[in-house]
Amino acid sequence: MAAPSGARESALPESLEVFVRQQRIQAHALPDQSLLLFDAATGTSIPLNDSGARIWGMCDGNHTINQIVENLAAHYDAEPSRIDRDTRDFLAVLIGHGLIERQQHS
Repeated sequence: MAAPSGARESALPESLEVFVRQQRIQAHALPDQSLLLFDAATGTSIPLNDSGARIWGMCDGNHTINQIVENLAAHYDAEPSRIDRDTRDFLAVLIGHGLIERQQHS
């Protein structure tokens, strides 16, 4: 997925940035380890595959981009550079849709 145009660049170093899910978003686990996100305010449903669900789960305010990538690399058999690129792109899409936001790690 490509990052949406207009996605803001972060001024914080990545080591100090975490990702936080918007509380209004409901996540419904499906039997195949995927998730269905639902934004009641807009009536929008967004399906996430297994890797998307893992990323969503780590958007809890405790994981930096590097920690998310490391977790995925330990779980999936793919080139680390591809995991890194795909994770960054996916996080940018979630941010662009207002589903998560960047915050400074406390």
